[in-house]
Amino acid sequence: MASSASASSSSPATPQFPAPSSPLGAVDIRIDAEAVDNAIASRHGLTFKGFGVLSGNATSSLLMDYKAAHPDDYWRLIETLFGGPRPIMNLVKVEMGNDRNNSTGPNVATMRDRDEYPAVRREPGFQLAADARRYQPRLHVSMLRWHAPTWVRSNDDIYHWYKNTILAVYREYGYMVDTVNPDVNERTADLAWVAEFRHRVANDTTGFIGNGPDDPNAGFRDGREQELFRCIRVITSDEETTGTFGDDLVADRELRDTIDIAAYHYSVRDDDEGNFTRLADEFDKEIWNSEAQATFSNSADRPNNTMDDGRGAGRVGTRLGGIGSPLEMGNTIIKGFVKSRRTNAIYQPAIGSFYEGLEYSHKELISARDPWSGWIYYDAGLTVLEHFCRFAELGYDDRAWRAVPEASVCEVDGNNPVCGARHGEPSALTLVSPDASNYSTVIVNDSGYERVYRIEARGFAGEGRPLHVWRTRAAEPGRAYDSDYLQVVNAVEPANGVCTIVVEPWSVVTATTLSPDEVPAVGVPHTDERTRDVLDVDPNGTLLYADDFDYADQPPVDVFKYDDLVKDDYLTSRGGETGASARYTTDTNGAFEVVATNVLVDNGYLTGDASRGHGGHVLRQQIDWNHAGNAWIEGDPRTSIGDLRWANYRVGVDVLFEEYPGRAPYVLIGAREMGGSKFSTDLAAYDFKLRADGVWLLRNYGNEVRRGHGVDLELDGTGFKTGSGEWNRVELEVAADTVTVFINGVRVTSWRDPHPQTAGRVQLGTSFDHVLFDNLRVERLPGFAPYYRHLIDDMHMTSWEGSRDDCAEDVDECDTTVPGLEYSGEWTHDNGKGMYTYQRTESVALAAGASVSLTTDGSGVDLFGPSDGSARLNAYVDGVLVRSGMTVHPTTASLRTAFQLRGLPAGTHRITFALADGSTPFTLDAVGVL
Repeated sequence: MASSASASSSSPATPQFPAPSSPLGAVDIRIDAEAVDNAIASRHGLTFKGFGVLSGNATSSLLMDYKAAHPDDYWRLIETLFGGPRPIMNLVKVEMGNDRNNSTGPNVATMRDRDEYPAVRREPGFQLAADARRYQPRLHVSMLRWHAPTWVRSNDDIYHWYKNTILAVYREYGYMVDTVNPDVNERTADLAWVAEFRHRVANDTTGFIGNGPDDPNAGFRDGREQELFRCIRVITSDEETTGTFGDDLVADRELRDTIDIAAYHYSVRDDDEGNFTRLADEFDKEIWNSEAQATFSNSADRPNNTMDDGRGAGRVGTRLGGIGSPLEMGNTIIKGFVKSRRTNAIYQPAIGSFYEGLEYSHKELISARDPWSGWIYYDAGLTVLEHFCRFAELGYDDRAWRAVPEASVCEVDGNNPVCGARHGEPSALTLVSPDASNYSTVIVNDSGYERVYRIEARGFAGEGRPLHVWRTRAAEPGRAYDSDYLQVVNAVEPANGVCTIVVEPWSVVTATTLSPDEVPAVGVPHTDERTRDVLDVDPNGTLLYADDFDYADQPPVDVFKYDDLVKDDYLTSRGGETGASARYTTDTNGAFEVVATNVLVDNGYLTGDASRGHGGHVLRQQIDWNHAGNAWIEGDPRTSIGDLRWANYRVGVDVLFEEYPGRAPYVLIGAREMGGSKFSTDLAAYDFKLRADGVWLLRNYGNEVRRGHGVDLELDGTGFKTGSGEWNRVELEVAADTVTVFINGVRVTSWRDPHPQTAGRVQLGTSFDHVLFDNLRVERLPGFAPYYRHLIDDMHMTSWEGSRDDCAEDVDECDTTVPGLEYSGEWTHDNGKGMYTYQRTESVALAAGASVSLTTDGSGVDLFGPSDGSARLNAYVDGVLVRSGMTVHPTTASLRTAFQLRGLPAGTHRITFALADGSTPFTLDAVGVL
């Protein structure tokens, strides 16, 4: 059952207010008429744009599945981000790619060949932007590219690709892209090309580049389309660090007038000459943080950390603050403006809608990873953004409030991250309305000290007005995790023209002249931890999941086009008959898409005989060696499917190799994939790699454990058909520590793993060749638990609904669906760990007797964590020692099985794991409950 952490040396400290005052003294914020007038006079440089969503790197791969499976939850997400008069987000940035990995996964190529009409429906970012406009008609849409498709070799090709894609988006969804960086993501600026692109756009008379004179798509459809296209503005340069191009723009007026926006990633610093501050203050240029970091890990459980708070009090915890926290994110916004005039931040990703465990996991504001359940987690980072956007009109036109440099301050140390705030270093941003009638000051205190701010307004309409103070901090013990988010706490009357604001430790406040009834209702939903159901399509039968890739039973989906909600056919909305996104897949390299069998037959890729019995659609890996361009991380095509918590199952799929030149291609089927490495080719704990000529390998994390040849398959009587154009069925079974392979229903080989990985998703893969898949099935195994009911992060100690201390008195009032972990003895609980660590948190048992307990009716409990195999644990069931001094398994990553306790008797039990006498420390990442 969920319960509070037991009182021990590892329990997070309960905040005590008032806290000690910062040794840095009070902070004075003076807002005078001259500073306000100067800010209002700025049209671009000081208008505070707000915040945006970056869709790219496969981070939106599951969003369309949410829309189809749980439309209410999907549209609630879209409205949360983009709805209302002062939305949290007002920009969507779409990255263009080439179907190759550019970190988490690939961006789909809209044009894989020069003569292809842009397939914009298969890029989820464009549909996300379309749907956002349902709630935010003023949405700003931006575009950037990673690597280009292989046919793109010159600037003329780049322009062709960009222009045709932009116009296809406009014709499909009814909106025009607002801004474009035609250069490559995170490369040194090519200013001449950016300026040339701007000139081409502004003077374009040819419109869509067609395939010959009879192409009906060629040209501009009408004057309105041409007018909107020619208004597109350009950005440079999306570099990864402080921009290297500031001096060029300052020195060259023509270049400065041509390039509209200066943007770079992550770094909040100006260059040594202060060029970016000058560009905003003197030349009224927009400066963007065009790729920013959101929160790292889960803020609902963050208050359970025991990090050093910087006051010399030891590891007492940082509540809602600390490394990778929403407060750190708020300081980054403020420092970015103070030091280099950044007036927007685009988060990569804002929405993590891809499978966790892949590169850049747990670095987001919203987690949407389980579309079959509809479960979505909304982080406190969104609430921090509300402290800016709910109390000011943000955007890209004259209505936007201005940031006032003279009334803003940030002395927090650090660049990426901005983490040096442990003594309460000043951090505040002041925004003023364009008519000077209202102002709001956002203050972040990422420290254990109380801070005092004195705000004085002189010579404009804000003078003498009271300030209403809104605060966000972690919940007090026993309350729901978000009960103290964005609460109005008091109104402060000025004394001698000064409003004194007391800012509590580990909190963010907004002090505003707006009255509470002038502030739009907050829109961040509470996340119910109990609704994260496992993917199991037939709980009473043998089937966990199946996909025939036809989707004949799927209803149409709603898409917002041309200011109206319209219904699109399921596959049409995801790309259409020549290549649509497959359900519940996250590609990490290549492109696994649903294609109509009649299209394959018409194009000669599949014979009519081979298509019979395989429905109207199959899954096809679309990228061959001729289309395999550059990548961030090299690797063969792979896609992951299903639930991280699947444990024991048999996965099977029909496979067919299309005709191939040269060396025989291969197909791969994997099981128990939990991520854990950027090299996605070898992510599955177990995979079977089969070549078209019958050569095969059984592998464990890429290491060969069994090998065979085509002649072996003949001797085994599998009926395996070599070469192209033939269907074979491949199956992989994972049961406890044993892996077994079947071809066409006949057992081929098996292997027993002495240190088994116990859970994970299915993976499909190929060489860079065209391979077809059909009739995917994931089935239970009799006598084995099919999945973990819960995968519990090590930092999850209390129910998100609040305390369950009343369980002893009234069991009906208890939340028994999600166990909480109870720690005793000497532990540390840390945030800020790596991207392959579950929720980026780790707990370490430091001394003998340190224990972790939970109460569950599960049949087994497994511990996950990085291990060298030297730690030893005792296991107790209801206080009885059942395993003594057992050595944990050596592991190579965080989400790897280190210890198993199975065969628990029926009923509810209290399970305890304790560090044995003389053991080395043990690191816990997560707990799996079977």
